[in-house]
Amino acid sequence: MGGPVSASTGRPCIAALDVGTSSVKACLFTPELNLLACSVREYRLRTENGRVEARAQDYLEAAAAGMREALDMAPGWRPAALGLTTQGETLVPVGRDGEPLGPFLVWLDSRAGAEAELLSGAFDRETFYRATGLPELSGALPLAKALWLRREEPEVFARTEKLLLLEDYLLHWLTGRLAGEKSLHTSTGWFHLGRDDLWEEALAAAGIPVGMLPELLDCGEPVGPLLPGPAEALGLPPGIPVATGAMDQTAAALAAGCVAPGAVTETTGTALVAAACTEAPVFAEGHHVTIYRHALAGKYLYLPIGNTAGMALRWFRDEFCRDLPADGGYAALDAQAAKVPCGSDGLVFLPFLAGSVDPDACPEARAVFFGATLSTTRAHFARSVMESVAFLLRDFFALLEGLGCPVRTVASLGGGARSGLWQQIKADVCGRTFTVPACTEAAAMGAALLAGWAGGLIEPGRLPETAPAGRYVPCEDNGPAYQRAYELYRRLYAAVRPLYGSG
Repeated sequence: MGGPVSASTGRPCIAALDVGTSSVKACLFTPELNLLACSVREYRLRTENGRVEARAQDYLEAAAAGMREALDMAPGWRPAALGLTTQGETLVPVGRDGEPLGPFLVWLDSRAGAEAELLSGAFDRETFYRATGLPELSGALPLAKALWLRREEPEVFARTEKLLLLEDYLLHWLTGRLAGEKSLHTSTGWFHLGRDDLWEEALAAAGIPVGMLPELLDCGEPVGPLLPGPAEALGLPPGIPVATGAMDQTAAALAAGCVAPGAVTETTGTALVAAACTEAPVFAEGHHVTIYRHALAGKYLYLPIGNTAGMALRWFRDEFCRDLPADGGYAALDAQAAKVPCGSDGLVFLPFLAGSVDPDACPEARAVFFGATLSTTRAHFARSVMESVAFLLRDFFALLEGLGCPVRTVASLGGGARSGLWQQIKADVCGRTFTVPACTEAAAMGAALLAGWAGGLIEPGRLPETAPAGRYVPCEDNGPAYQRAYELYRRLYAAVRPLYGSG
């Protein structure tokens, strides 16, 4: 590989790394947050018996190759700051030298289920929710994983200097500083929302000394200058400022303008996630909606979640549409589904292929097609899957408004936002205007915005001012058909809910 980019030539831009579950996206943005380049490098996770692991080298090699490719796509531009956004809940123990003592325990890893159950005895469900904003203490949380490490690998635990999350590790590699940021730590089980700091009681219950956690900074703070070694690997100028970022969902919400009550984003990716900003979260009794700390101090995000959304459509495409072209299957499905009337001629789908989180917590929930006749076609089934996600999103909006969080504007993110048909279905079902941002790499854009603030390339607090790429307004003529379909969807779920078990 070649050396780093010259620090004295080219127009200044902002570099960002979006480190996800299965790939790294390396992006370059102008100070106006226009996307210059984006490279995607995938890596494999190691999975066995409920364990999901990754190596540090998997992340570092993908980041280095991706950033160099992005730089090649944008000649004449000079990175002047670097920002990060990563997946949450991925834990790694490191020694005195900051090097990993074992593989990263990826957020999907379920080995700490017994430890989560043990910790649940220390805090009742309401206490845990009001402290952390997390609906339950599960084995995915780093708090439970840390206890697993202490119980099952005591020799490794004894040599552990710090317990880091993925962004923390990358910040140390880039700058040599052991630091993290509050947005990412919000989903650990050891972060207290009300205190905006570590929850010492939870750490004590797990037998984890407070000193094993890195110092926590606000999002968008300078961490330190980029070290020569990582600079050479990435192809970036050494010494440029590296900034704290935010968890990927939070960074995307920030970039999409979800910074005040009434502004909502929805991401139709693998899962369906809505994000609504609030300045005073309500910890409702009964059903618990996930609450995260915002990237902006003093603000929070409600995050209703549906486990399968885009994944439901992918499942249908992969299993029942194998004759469609692999690279254009979704476009072909759109074209077929567009010919079906609103409401899919009475065919309704419950999109619970992997349980339900919101608005009803029911892990045993399963998918159902209802209402097929001899005239029902594959296109009907495809459209009913799309409509089901819109119905679930309508439920999310009702849930948010019940918490006193209005839904005035909706920005759509994720792969589902590329489907004009799906966007129009959502607008018609929910009775609201949906916009699609011009930049589809919203999480990386949020990281670049925070790095721009920290590095002096963007005025602190200023948000991007970009026109949307698409705008979808509800069609009143479609309202009655969707209202009937939505009511059938609700009645169907109520009818089959007892068959799922106690939930």
